Amino acid sequence: MKHHRSSIVYLLSLLIVAFAWTPLSAADQKGTLIVALESLGGQSMDPIQEGRPTNAHIQAPVFDSLLGYDYEKGGVGPGVAERWVLSDDGLSWTFHLRKDVKWHNGDPLTAHDVKFSLERTMSKDSLSSRRAQLRRNVVKIEVVDDYTVRIFTNGVQVHFPSGLSRSVFQEGQLMPKKYIEKVGEKEFRKKPIGSGPWKFVRSVPGDLIEYEAVDYPHWRGTPKYKKLLILLVPEESTRVSMVRTGEAAIASISPEAIQEAKAGNLKVMSVPATMQAIFQFWGLYQPQFKDSPLADVRVREALSLAINRQEIIDHVMYGQASWPMPFASFGYSVDMDAERWAKWSRHALRYDPIRAKQLLTEAGYADGFELNFANTALPGTPYMTQIGIAVADFWTKIGVKVKLTNYEWGAFRTLNRGEQKKLAGGASMFRTAGRPVAMSRYNVAFGTKSPHRLYGNADICTGICQTYKKMYAKQVTQQNPVKRAAMTDAIMGLVADSWVAVPILEGMGYWAINPEKVGAFKPIPGRHEFGDVFERIPRPEQKAWQ
Repeated sequence: MKHHRSSIVYLLSLLIVAFAWTPLSAADQKGTLIVALESLGGQSMDPIQEGRPTNAHIQAPVFDSLLGYDYEKGGVGPGVAERWVLSDDGLSWTFHLRKDVKWHNGDPLTAHDVKFSLERTMSKDSLSSRRAQLRRNVVKIEVVDDYTVRIFTNGVQVHFPSGLSRSVFQEGQLMPKKYIEKVGEKEFRKKPIGSGPWKFVRSVPGDLIEYEAVDYPHWRGTPKYKKLLILLVPEESTRVSMVRTGEAAIASISPEAIQEAKAGNLKVMSVPATMQAIFQFWGLYQPQFKDSPLADVRVREALSLAINRQEIIDHVMYGQASWPMPFASFGYSVDMDAERWAKWSRHALRYDPIRAKQLLTEAGYADGFELNFANTALPGTPYMTQIGIAVADFWTKIGVKVKLTNYEWGAFRTLNRGEQKKLAGGASMFRTAGRPVAMSRYNVAFGTKSPHRLYGNADICTGICQTYKKMYAKQVTQQNPVKRAAMTDAIMGLVADSWVAVPILEGMGYWAINPEKVGAFKPIPGRHEFGDVFERIPRPEQKAWQ
């Protein structure tokens, strides 16, 4: 295989380079951290040319983001901006930057770089997934001084900063203004520099990306390894084998490979709260479905009660998943009463086939009904199709006649456009990503102009659609955090009681780790990708696994 040849040549070269290290660098930073991934995306190191989540693997080592992580709890935390403040009128955010951050060429990182980066991300040449949204949301960006930048927004946007953290999106990644203007975009893409804890060395298309650690203290953590090598290895069994033999230290895996990894005496790391597997109902607000069984809320609740979530967690996910919170919410989600909703989910999402049958009888469907169910798996979560099969099986047990259709993701993603004819009136598998601000995902599902528009569209919006629309508009502009949290809980209650988008389980990110190659470390809750973790990983002699 191609990566094997280049890896062997590369590792031999490292043995030669190792003898050239100075005693000081050899004492502080040693060896090479080798990671095997199933995808390197477009393998571009230009932040405006790569979409999430690949950027959080391959670009994050090189580029800092305006906002960062809460490394312990998950969600948003300080980044290059140490703090950020909403103006009294709610129409601008002021970001105060660290004063000790520098680019890899030694230039200081300033507010001018922040302004340049965001404007470049919003430019017509950007492939950023949120380019259009940023253009709508940002009125102007103002440099107050070298370490203060103010962003004026289109109306009050209390959640605006979270979108500039890699815990949510990649649009907050920062790029060097002077360097790019000096060498041009073409040269920047060949020889990118950032301000992160790793310097870019080279990229071999379809094979690998190589990095070198900075040799000075970095606010994210100074790397313990001298080199970082990310290999493209599409075959999962090969990735596991490489970790077992020591050719790689870490590899991304799916739940199906967990037993194989454990049998090989590898550590298996499960990153909590990275996604939620859900099922949702499409287009039920359309007039032609007013007499559909699914139009009855009792039927939709019955379908949830028919699912034994713990059995799916234990057998489909090999125990490497957990009980879900309400739709699109996680333990680190902001503006919500997590304890209250954890209790709700344990009761409301219970397995109760007797009550499910009772609800179907009350609704007039004691003998069941026919249900179209579209089964699909979003990229990075192939196990979703197996969850979907298990869900369909549970529905069959209460008398529902499930017509299951499997879709490859590329084909499925076109089905929710326009009138959603192949989805409307039925259900499908889907997922929500692990994000700290649940309301952004709510609007993707329920907003009338959103991709899913599960409650209604721009032409048909009555009843619950109008209620949601008014509640959401108030929540996203409410500056008082206590009132905003109450509004969030109210919206969550509205959605939960409608049973239109229903959580099945909370998924994790999975990694196989060779404990003889790396020491013990913790992942970031909610973030499967390790681009912001590599610099925090110790060598095995520095911290042993328990």
